[in-house]
Amino acid sequence: MRNRQPAFTILEVLINIAIMSVIIGMIYFIYSAFSKQIAYYRADVEEELAFGNFCLRLKEDFFRAEKITGTAASFETVRYNDERIYYVVKNGYIYRDQKSNRDSLKVDEVTVQTKVDPVSNEKVLEKISLGAFLFQKPLTFTAAKKYTEVLGLKEGDHGN
Repeated sequence: MRNRQPAFTILEVLINIAIMSVIIGMIYFIYSAFSKQIAYYRADVEEELAFGNFCLRLKEDFFRAEKITGTAASFETVRYNDERIYYVVKNGYIYRDQKSNRDSLKVDEVTVQTKVDPVSNEKVLEKISLGAFLFQKPLTFTAAKKYTEVLGLKEGDHGN
């Protein structure tokens, strides 16, 4: 009499391997898609953080500046202690250069509003707007500088 032991047939083993392959393939696909989404989200968050930090520096530079001279292509902020911070717009980036620090930001649009200073006859910036795309949506940052008007006294007038 032959003693028969229970075992899997070759067909059952092959079906099991095929099912496990499909399950492992689905898990790999889900993991890789999730990893890509995390990488895209991280890049967007880092870009948003860089945009916020750059705009904060620009806002601070405008606030601390005695005057801001230049055009949309390049301008400089002159602080009350004569410290100068230079900004240059080229190739889709705006660069901020302060002594040994240099920052940059990818922007799609830079617009400025200027006026002529009656005292120095220089073009001074009153307002700047930076446009960029974050999270596939347009985002605009605007900084403005309000200059105090100099009271001009006429000859012989002593303010009375």
